[in-house]
Amino acid sequence: MDILAAARAEVINRHAFFVGWFTGKLPESAMEDSARAFATDMQMIVPDGQMIGAAEVVTMLRSARSKRGPDFAIRVEMREARLLGDAALIVYDEHQVIEGAKTARRSSALFTADPAAPEGVVWRHLQETWLPNE
Repeated sequence: MDILAAARAEVINRHAFFVGWFTGKLPESAMEDSARAFATDMQMIVPDGQMIGAAEVVTMLRSARSKRGPDFAIRVEMREARLLGDAALIVYDEHQVIEGAKTARRSSALFTADPAAPEGVVWRHLQETWLPNE
């Protein structure tokens, strides 16, 4: 398995899921498959510095279903991909449009292989940092 390719695909496909989920275009059942992309011991550091675990991430996602309008969009720009032993580190910029307002954040995500996950890898760690407004 090419873990770097799988991790890149995971980043792209998970953000496509977020758009469909946040705009209500995906059924509630889609969350079950998506939740398998997060390792049970995953940690996420959100842009304000708060650290949350996988269960909190999934709870936050569940509550955000259909909370965005039809113009909501996410564009992902890959910055770097590195192999770290049996893990992949992906750095990417995430650009969002919410009701015409643009935001951007840089994220670094660590992935390990898991054949039960949608793309064959799970998110182990994610840190997001706000970027200046576009």
